[in-house]
Amino acid sequence: MCKILEIWSLLLSDICGMSDVFCVGLVFSRDHYRYRTYARLYVEVLLRLQKKVAIFSPNWIELNNYLQTHFRDQAKRIHCFAIDETHYESNNISKTNFLFRQLSLSRRLHQAERTMQAKLDLVFFAPIDDWVKPKFGRKLYDWAFPFKWTGILTNMLPYHETRLKLNVDPKYGESDYLFTSKNCVGVCTLDRFSSEALKSRVYKKVIVMPDASEMDLPETPSKIAHQIRKMARHKMIVGTILLEDENPENFLALANEAPFDEYFFVCAGSLDAVFISERSKEILSQILSSGRNNNYFMLYNFDESEDVNDILCTFDVCYLNDGDFQLPHPLLTKAAHFNKPVVGSKRDMIGKLLQAFNTGITVNGSVNESINALGTMRYQMPFDKNFDLSKLKNYAQLQSREALRDAWEMLLLF
Repeated sequence: MCKILEIWSLLLSDICGMSDVFCVGLVFSRDHYRYRTYARLYVEVLLRLQKKVAIFSPNWIELNNYLQTHFRDQAKRIHCFAIDETHYESNNISKTNFLFRQLSLSRRLHQAERTMQAKLDLVFFAPIDDWVKPKFGRKLYDWAFPFKWTGILTNMLPYHETRLKLNVDPKYGESDYLFTSKNCVGVCTLDRFSSEALKSRVYKKVIVMPDASEMDLPETPSKIAHQIRKMARHKMIVGTILLEDENPENFLALANEAPFDEYFFVCAGSLDAVFISERSKEILSQILSSGRNNNYFMLYNFDESEDVNDILCTFDVCYLNDGDFQLPHPLLTKAAHFNKPVVGSKRDMIGKLLQAFNTGITVNGSVNESINALGTMRYQMPFDKNFDLSKLKNYAQLQSREALRDAWEMLLLF
């Protein structure tokens, strides 16, 4: 049956024009957990769609090892190349430097074409914010970067704050001006709440990309997962995992003040000194010196999604820390897939998604409100009997591999 569906997919792609796109270039200019995950999943989807894929990434060696291992039978259609990581937005550099970046990337892509002996039919940027600049001419951009292109736009603030007029063409100097370039085939976003506003200005294909995530688990639960469950005993396990630029201050305050005999707190991941506040350091010191045994800390990086998922599966409730408020939290899709209700901030994208899909409770950051939220959750345990898990399943389905394939199929039609 699956083989028949694959054949029908190929026939439909030929009819609709998808066969015109044979080779796709994926440009990941930031070495974050989110984009490393997207790189793996996008390659998987494109291979299923019978495409050749060129990946440009700062961690290209690690990515190449993973892809060559997991897609051994299709290794000839996968090529990984190195690019420098971007630590700044393109708005902050001069036009001359921006032009040089575009020309350098074009040269890198042409070199890759010669290596692969294939033409790049489409270049996908993740994120695209690093490769567009408001005050830069379209004709000059088309000359400097002569590839068909698209990508994920993460800075959607201009559409939230209504600084941009809707239903009009973007003007020179506005953030979405270069999307009117003749080589731009469309724009993707992770913000489903602003996609229509973006579409009203760009007049091109706008696709809400699923916030897809890897869901594999180890063959057997790890010793750490077993130890967490053993230490928690009868208590409700409330956990968080630091995957990106997050400040765990609210979670640490909650772990420090919540009733000792009701909750067990787990914090995993690396604490980045750049993003952790002084208050967080103080609270963490208090917790570690208190002698309380209702917490478990693993303050180091988790490189593999299997390890992240293994730890998350020990949670009863998943706590989402403050981070990039314009993007879905990287744990939100995982929590929904593994049927874990969440507690998260009501101020940002997390709050909008929780209110729209009812996969948890939003809080304003105060400890008392967070404790009350946990109390509400605790009275609904066991969740398989008292919590509407269909809400979690609905959200997980929207972010699934199947939804990602649908999005890419739409994107490749141009």
